[in-house]
Amino acid sequence: MSGQGVEFCREQDLPELFERFADWYRFNPRMRERDYFDWQFKHAPHRLADSEYDFLILREGGAIKGCLGFTGFEFEHEGRTATGGWTHNWYAQDRRDGGLALLLRFMELVDNRFIIRFNDNTARVFSLLKVPMVAALPRWWAAIDAEACLDLFKFGKQDARVILQSAGDLPTSGGGGEQEIAQFDPSDDFSISHYGRDIARAKRTGHYLNWRYFDIPRHNYRAIRSAGQFAIFRVEPVMGSSVSVIRILEWTFDAALTPRALASIMNVAKDRRPILMDFHCSCEPIGRSIEHFGFVRQDATTKPMPDLFRPTNYSGGNAIAIDLPPHRSERLIDFTNWYITSGDSDVDRIKL
Repeated sequence: MSGQGVEFCREQDLPELFERFADWYRFNPRMRERDYFDWQFKHAPHRLADSEYDFLILREGGAIKGCLGFTGFEFEHEGRTATGGWTHNWYAQDRRDGGLALLLRFMELVDNRFIIRFNDNTARVFSLLKVPMVAALPRWWAAIDAEACLDLFKFGKQDARVILQSAGDLPTSGGGGEQEIAQFDPSDDFSISHYGRDIARAKRTGHYLNWRYFDIPRHNYRAIRSAGQFAIFRVEPVMGSSVSVIRILEWTFDAALTPRALASIMNVAKDRRPILMDFHCSCEPIGRSIEHFGFVRQDATTKPMPDLFRPTNYSGGNAIAIDLPPHRSERLIDFTNWYITSGDSDVDRIKL
């Protein structure tokens, strides 16, 4: 296309780019805040490009018409450590070939590509490129206050049994052995080998976790740890109500420590009147483990449990794609044996 080009974002591009964001991401004002943008695309622990920002812009006729941000990370897979990249904020204004041009430039930077939350148009592109995908990141939830969930989210009698059983199985006492922390030691390198030695995952080092959860501007994540295991969560108000939901972003506690850890989280959040907690995670062994403690899968009820709360709604889930070598060839990926959560990529950024 005449006059089209992909280039790395520079500081001098930000005023124009933020003007575009006011339209493209009008429900996410965070994107137009300089310290937030710098945190994500300039100060990430593992940069992928030798540029001011790990962020691409598409120009047509001199004007910004699209963008694609990315964040690098180290991951462990099949006994090796490699570099991968998550995409963020992939947008092409006129929905022509500009979006593909952005994607291809990103693909030049890293061989291992990870994408979460994308639409049908993107899925068609990935299908042509033979990229393995799943329709939605699995979700487990547990009712803390069954009656409040039934009333506020308007569940019928056919689902009441599941919600009441979930609340009845959830450990609510016995916490206290876990330490709430404000920062991790940067040298920490956490393992989930107790769930399976062959589980693939982005490395959760103290350095990475501090950047992702504690350095991010205007967010309030909480963390507990015990015996080399940890959880990270935040408390989200339910719009139009006086109650809240606990969103778990990271969970590495084994079955022996799970009851105390869950009780500790609820104790930390008790002043916010939590009625539900959830965890979006691809790792089947972890999901099966927490099912013994009140958590159920998203499809446990005939009417889906909402997964959006500002306002309350149901998104249908976030699709995932993993594009590892050899590229553009048929590959099978067991997504259930990866530890991917909504804390990866940019799915859990608080917008309003």
